[in-house]
Amino acid sequence: MASERKRQMNVDEGYDAAKAILEEAQSRLPEITTEEDAKIQVINRILTHALGWEHKDISAERKHDNGFSDYVLHIESNPTFLIEAKRAGVLNLKTKSITRGQFKISGPVIRPAIEGVKQAAAYSLPEGIPLCLVTDGVTWIVFLPWTGSGKYTDKEAIVFPTSSAVLNSFTEFYELLSKEHIQRKTYKVIFDSVHENRLTLDRMLVPAIDQSDNYIVQKSALAFDLETVFSKFFSNLTGQNDPDMLAECFVETRESRIADFSLEKLTKNVLGNVAAGHQSIDEDLKDLVADAVSSDGGQTVFIVGPSGAGKSTFLDRFFSRTLDADIRSQCLVIKIDIQDATGDLDTLLPWLTEKAIASIETQLYDGGSPSWEELFGLYHLEYVRKSKGADARLYQRDKEAFKDKFSAYMDEQVEQDREGFLRRLLKDIVGNRKRLPVFIIDNTDEFSIEIKAKVFQYVQALQRLARNCLIFFPSTDRSAWAFAKTDIFNIYSSRSFFLPTPPPREVFRKRVDFLKFRTDQSKSEAEAAKYIAQHGITVKIQNISAFASVVEAVFVEQDYASKQVGELANYNMRKSLDLAKRVITSSVLNLEDLVRSYITSTMAAPSIQHFSNALIKGDYSFYKEEDEPAIFPVFQVDKNIRQSPLTNLRLLQHLSDASQSAHSSDDRYVRAEAILSFFDAMSITELATQRSLEGLLEAGLIEPYDLSRRGYSDDRRFAITFRGLSHLRMAKFNPVFFEQMALTTPLADSEISEQIRSAFHQKGRVGARLEKVRELFAQYLADEDSRHCFVPERPEFSQQADLAKEIHDRWVSAAPTEEMWAPVDVVGERLTGKIEKFDKFKGFGFVEFPSLKESAFLHIRHVEASGIDPIPDPLPGDVIECEVTRNDKGLAVSKVVSFKPANEMRVSGRIVKLIPNKRFGFAHIPSLKKDAFFHFDWFSEELQLRLHEGMELDAMVVSDDEGQLQIRRTL
Repeated sequence: MASERKRQMNVDEGYDAAKAILEEAQSRLPEITTEEDAKIQVINRILTHALGWEHKDISAERKHDNGFSDYVLHIESNPTFLIEAKRAGVLNLKTKSITRGQFKISGPVIRPAIEGVKQAAAYSLPEGIPLCLVTDGVTWIVFLPWTGSGKYTDKEAIVFPTSSAVLNSFTEFYELLSKEHIQRKTYKVIFDSVHENRLTLDRMLVPAIDQSDNYIVQKSALAFDLETVFSKFFSNLTGQNDPDMLAECFVETRESRIADFSLEKLTKNVLGNVAAGHQSIDEDLKDLVADAVSSDGGQTVFIVGPSGAGKSTFLDRFFSRTLDADIRSQCLVIKIDIQDATGDLDTLLPWLTEKAIASIETQLYDGGSPSWEELFGLYHLEYVRKSKGADARLYQRDKEAFKDKFSAYMDEQVEQDREGFLRRLLKDIVGNRKRLPVFIIDNTDEFSIEIKAKVFQYVQALQRLARNCLIFFPSTDRSAWAFAKTDIFNIYSSRSFFLPTPPPREVFRKRVDFLKFRTDQSKSEAEAAKYIAQHGITVKIQNISAFASVVEAVFVEQDYASKQVGELANYNMRKSLDLAKRVITSSVLNLEDLVRSYITSTMAAPSIQHFSNALIKGDYSFYKEEDEPAIFPVFQVDKNIRQSPLTNLRLLQHLSDASQSAHSSDDRYVRAEAILSFFDAMSITELATQRSLEGLLEAGLIEPYDLSRRGYSDDRRFAITFRGLSHLRMAKFNPVFFEQMALTTPLADSEISEQIRSAFHQKGRVGARLEKVRELFAQYLADEDSRHCFVPERPEFSQQADLAKEIHDRWVSAAPTEEMWAPVDVVGERLTGKIEKFDKFKGFGFVEFPSLKESAFLHIRHVEASGIDPIPDPLPGDVIECEVTRNDKGLAVSKVVSFKPANEMRVSGRIVKLIPNKRFGFAHIPSLKKDAFFHFDWFSEELQLRLHEGMELDAMVVSDDEGQLQIRRTL
């Protein structure tokens, strides 16, 4: 918890700590007589208590080419600044100032400390350490050992001559030396103003539309009604209000089906051990050793997937309906939501114990607690032991008195040793009831590694005690990545299943279908009303299915809409649904007309322009940054840093280029140092690039390679996210986004802001006014970019050269055309991919392209037009070479160049699992010792009618890149 407090330190907390340390040191200054005294009593404490550094960040007495430094401070193992410590009072500068000052290093004020300054610089320069501090615990001299222009001794240092000066100017002291600000390189901004390098400035930024003129637009009564409906049915992914909906609306992917089947087999395997009969002690010991070696006596399973992928829902659904009823009845699921814990390490384990006991007692005992007889069963061995041992005489003399005494003993054990009581319950579940304890430890993601490790170790101990036990950890990929690096994780064996995020369009479709089914007008009005009332929906809509159809028209029938919200949410389903609610309840959409058009059978989906306005504005008259974090103002600049307003967009373009040219997933990620170097060649300062990277990272437009680390540092690698790609396309092609950025982005030129404001408010056609707004803003962007950015005429900078020209040419005197909304770009003329899935009855499917990290839509007409004879029947695993284009609806195959069937294997197998309502199953292939997935649609209609478990099949199978088998066709 100490490390958590460090990360949360702010300047006010730092000031309070510094004040206490420095005032105490000042009162005992005569006692601080040596350099070591100054280090231990002042410098160390200021670093760790007031400036947020952790002990692991600090290296002491490190050897350099020129000697030994006192301190080198690191961020993520990178040296960031060096400290030369001196005996208290030795730095007797020739100034009596009680505030911070700036003095020439070679000048008279700093002359008494010049040897220490030269020492620090000599240690720093060969190591490339950019910042130095010389201090005796009273005086603090901060300087740059290398300035890029002239000798460092001819430049100024920032000096805090006394403890009073530190406290009187503590904000700058903190911004210079705290871990938080060293990481952000704030010292560069401060020294830039001191050295007058003119890299930074302080300027007024003025938006065309002031925030005071951006007001909330009143919603219609219908929109308020629908917001409640949407919240209940679409935004609620917790299952607290309607777990049936979550189970019914769970969107299956190929991976989830495989996980379903694998988990069922795993459960059966463990239950087989649980149900085993009593054996001799020799056999028990053999089994115990075998279990310890093979982990057959229990398993720890990580269900890994992005936030919002439905991991918890998947497990709930698996143990409530997917698992066979007879096996399900033998499982006792103990679900513990760590989100309800306080996060206090001292109380965490007792809290876990109580939660587990409460879950078990609720499921095992009538009334939620054991009777005396049931408790007696748990403590029977103690009863026997006491009756023969210490209390034998009482037992022989008065059995009722013995029982009373034993009851008191049981009560003491149950109440005072709760962990021991839990262990007895688990032993009873496995040993006597022959049931399988299944722990689901949910929502650990947002907690620290320390808490994760403690919970993990605790449940592992319970598993070893129970011998037969399953433990599930639903976990995000970020959290799993971080935890996999811990020592405790590597001590125990575990298995992992990955659940990808389902397509947003399918999520919407499932929920719409569910809503229609539950409120079907063919049912009795009373039944529909009862369902609605049970789930807290108090709407006045006469025909609830009209609302469902509006949602269907916007997010299901229009792939653009579902794709847009999915990308902006980085395919987090919870966030996607929140964005969908924002659109459907926005005052921009005229819902009354949409519902009316549905009832009159003239349903028409809103245009892309209306959809974009609703998405970007929400409930306001203009875009408002704080209103929706998923929409980022990409043209904003820092008022203190000289930079082009296209810096953010240029970074996104650079990372997009890296992603498209990558040969592997790792290649998508570019090291920050390489990014800084690339943009330095375009005359964009390191500080401007770094601040933009920080902003894009915080907004989720880029992501780090190592998900376990947070924040920016120069040694990290970054890649563009779906949200970043969406913003890059919106800036280029979406008129609504561009004009809203033009109206609300604070500009460095107040005259241009006034021109944009006047153009927007002038009389005339709205379309013509917005054209002028876009034109003025595009010209401003081009002019500002040319002032702050120079693009070299080299091939590697060609995309950067095209970016500014493309934005200028598209928006200057350009009205939004249909092509502007959905531009078609050729992504590749001869790209190779694999058929991911194809529905031969519907005539379309999807092709997976590893080089693009995306799947492209494939229609059968392009296969038929390829000239290949005979016309192939696309099946999963087939290799296809084709031309791929991209528009706002995504990737699509526009031309098939060649087609190569996958390498098939002829096998014999037996169907071991059928799920008819989901139309898929698994067949075991003995020769390969694996199970193969199949979908009913891949078989003839006649064979589909005959499928049954145990049926023998001769088939052709293919293997995917991960070795998972799937049946392509039967013989």
